[in-house]
Amino acid sequence: MALDYVILNKENTQNGLIAINKSVFQSIAEITIDDLENAERSEKGSFSKAVVVRISDNRLLIDTDIHVRYGANINATCEQVQNRIYENILFMTGFKASGISVKVTGFEI
Repeated sequence: MALDYVILNKENTQNGLIAINKSVFQSIAEITIDDLENAERSEKGSFSKAVVVRISDNRLLIDTDIHVRYGANINATCEQVQNRIYENILFMTGFKASGISVKVTGFEI
């Protein structure tokens, strides 16, 4: 069963467990994409989101749909999105994402 949070410290200390909700990772990924020059989040309908975070067996998996600016290198942009999301999540939470999937769904002109 998938959880809504990731446990950061495995051993139970006197202060308890430290866990981060998946909405935190989703917000970090969304802000990261918004800060990039050649990528934008795909606008989805009301029932689906451009950034989907899944947590399984304390592993963080992120799927994101983006639009790439017309004329930009798609491979370089996707690689930049993956690297930036990974680095920002690691910097802000100390947790390493297990997988970041980027899907190009359109272009911005």
